[in-house]
Amino acid sequence: MSDNAPEPRDPGRSDRPSKTPVNRPPGPANPVPASPVHKAPSPAARVPAAPYQGTARPKRTSAQIRADMDRQRHELSHSVDHLRERVTEITDWRSQIKKHRRSIVVGAVATGFVVGGMMALRRR
Repeated sequence: MSDNAPEPRDPGRSDRPSKTPVNRPPGPANPVPASPVHKAPSPAARVPAAPYQGTARPKRTSAQIRADMDRQRHELSHSVDHLRERVTEITDWRSQIKKHRRSIVVGAVATGFVVGGMMALRRR
């Protein structure tokens, strides 16, 4: 056969790609796809390099660490207090009824009409 001649076609073979994957050994033509674990940046890549490029990062003193811990404790206590107030406000059903009185009345009236209509239809 000449180099320009088309290959003879197998009658059972389709030109469309197969739906089932073909198992081929990995190589230059078939590289192994990297798993998502290998794509994650290393911990060193996540740390911003500036402003200490090329030098060691300065160490914090124990007093600075204690001050940070005290500040975070203080912020946490405020956050917990705020969350507690919000939960109390949301779960107080009396205040919810006062805030949403109109919606509750409209819903009760609509429910009354539906129940009354169903009872009227059953009697017939």
